[in-house]
Amino acid sequence: MRTLYEINADIMSCVDMETGEILDTARLDALQLERDQKFEGVGLWIKDMNAEITARKEEVRKQQQAIKSLEARIDGCKEWLRLNLAGEKFKTPRVGISYTHNQRVKVEDEEAAIDAMSKSTELVALLRFPPIELRKDDIKKALKAGTEIPGLSLEDTESVVIR
Repeated sequence: MRTLYEINADIMSCVDMETGEILDTARLDALQLERDQKFEGVGLWIKDMNAEITARKEEVRKQQQAIKSLEARIDGCKEWLRLNLAGEKFKTPRVGISYTHNQRVKVEDEEAAIDAMSKSTELVALLRFPPIELRKDDIKKALKAGTEIPGLSLEDTESVVIR
């Protein structure tokens, strides 16, 4: 397979460089056709790669959807265990079910919290820019230290641990 550089060099050899006269029109036409086919081939290759990208993105989207579905089912099963075991631990040789107790930031009114925090020189550091987001880990520390932030509070949670 010839390169575009080789084809272009052959096209130039069909023209008298001093006079600009075409020396072999049939060969020149054939070379230009070969050159056009080269361009068409690259264009079609690009179209194929774009189609493959689209197909792969769709497959990734489907996989992400399947993962979210499985995560939701796990959360539902954990909630079922939490409600039915009512804090009791469960253990067999194949599975152990226990609990962890955590605190997380419960956002009751995000707009009020962001407004109040953005007006405070101490609390503005607990926001993430851009866009403005609550830095919950830092906010949790501030709330534990006794700082009051409108629209935010600490909430005790419990999660099931499967080993």
